[in-house]
Amino acid sequence: MRGFHRYLAFGAGLAAALPLGAQGLAITTPQASMKFGVLFQPQYEAIGNQTLDGTSQNLYMRRMRLYILGNIGDKWEYWIDTDSPNMGKANADGTRNGMGPNGNLILQDAYITYKFTPNLKLDAGLTLMPLAHQNFQGATSLLGVDYSPYAFLSSGGLGNNVGRDTGLLLRGFAWNHLDFRLGVSEGKRNREVTGQAIPTNNHVASNNPLRMSGRLQWNFFDLEATANAYYAGTYFGTKKIFSIGAGHDQQDDYKATAFDVFLDWPVGNDSVTFQADHWDWDGGTWIPALTKRKTLFSEAGYRFGATNLTPYVRYEFQRPDVETAAAPKEDRLGGGLAWWIKGHTSNLKVQYLRVKPTAPGVNLNDYDQVNVQFQFFYL
Repeated sequence: MRGFHRYLAFGAGLAAALPLGAQGLAITTPQASMKFGVLFQPQYEAIGNQTLDGTSQNLYMRRMRLYILGNIGDKWEYWIDTDSPNMGKANADGTRNGMGPNGNLILQDAYITYKFTPNLKLDAGLTLMPLAHQNFQGATSLLGVDYSPYAFLSSGGLGNNVGRDTGLLLRGFAWNHLDFRLGVSEGKRNREVTGQAIPTNNHVASNNPLRMSGRLQWNFFDLEATANAYYAGTYFGTKKIFSIGAGHDQQDDYKATAFDVFLDWPVGNDSVTFQADHWDWDGGTWIPALTKRKTLFSEAGYRFGATNLTPYVRYEFQRPDVETAAAPKEDRLGGGLAWWIKGHTSNLKVQYLRVKPTAPGVNLNDYDQVNVQFQFFYL
C-alpha cells in the first residue's frame, strides 16, 4: 500500500502542475479539426464475496483511454476512443486481465455526427444507447468511483460493451427544455436455423428485429448536454440543473424501462448533487439470464468550494421477482469522499460499500467493498 500511496501522490502532483483548464493537443485547419486526449484511472480495490471467504485485493488500471475527436466542415463531427478496461485486474482463476501478448485493447466508441441544426444531431456508429440518466453519463465525470453494477445488466445478453451498440442515434433539444434521444441498433442477433423438418423453420441468421431505444428528459432550468453527447455526474454548481427523465429499451421480448431524477445546484461557493435512477428489467426469452427485477441507484453529495471536497452517500438495491444465488435480493449502502484537484481533469476518490445479498435457501455472505481511484483526464 505504501507504493500505491506514492503512485497516487505523484499523479496528483502531475495533474496539479497543469494550467487550469488545460486542453489536449489539437490540429486545426479552416476546413477541419482533430483533437487528442487521454484518460487514466489507476485504482485499488478490496472486495469480499457472497459465497467465498476472504477479501480480494487488486491494484490495476480501471480505465485507460485514448481519444480522437473533431469536425469536418460545419456539419460533420466525429468521436473515437479506445479503452483497456480493468487492465491488470486478477480474474477468478488467478490470470490477469489484459496482460500478455493479446492484451485487451477495445474500441469503446466510434461514431460520426451530422448536425441538421445546433439542436438536432444524428450519430452513426458505435455509441451508447439511451435509457436512464446514469446509462448516458460519461465515465470521466462521475460523482462516485464508478457506475452502478445494475446500470448495464442487459449488455452481456445483447452482445454489446457497457451499453454501447452499433446503430443510429437521433438526439436533440426542443422548447429549450426537452432533451430527446431515439436509437435503433443491432442488439442481439439470432443464429442461422437450417435442416428443420418443417421448411418454414429454416431461417438465415440475424433475421430478428433490431433493438429500439428512447429517452426523454425535461430540464426545468439549464440544459445538461448542450455540446456533449453525454451527461455528467456532477457539474460543480456551474449550472442550475434539475431534471426528470424516462427511457425504454426493447428487442424481441426483452424490455427495460427507466425513470430518473437529477439535481446539481449551486449553493454560494458550494454545490449539491443528487441523483436517483430506477430500472425495470425483463429479459424474457431473448435474454433468459436477465430475469425480471427492479433495481435502484441513488447518490447525494455536497461539494465544499473552499476545499474542493465532496463527501457523498450512495444507496442501491436489486429486487428480483424470483430470488436466487445468481440474482439475489441485494442492498448496497455506503459512501465516499471525492477531492476535485482540478475538477474532472484530475481527482482522487475513496469509496466504501457494504453489500447485503439474500436468497431463500441459500447461505450468502454480507461483504465489504473499498475502492481508491485517481483520475487523470486530458482532453
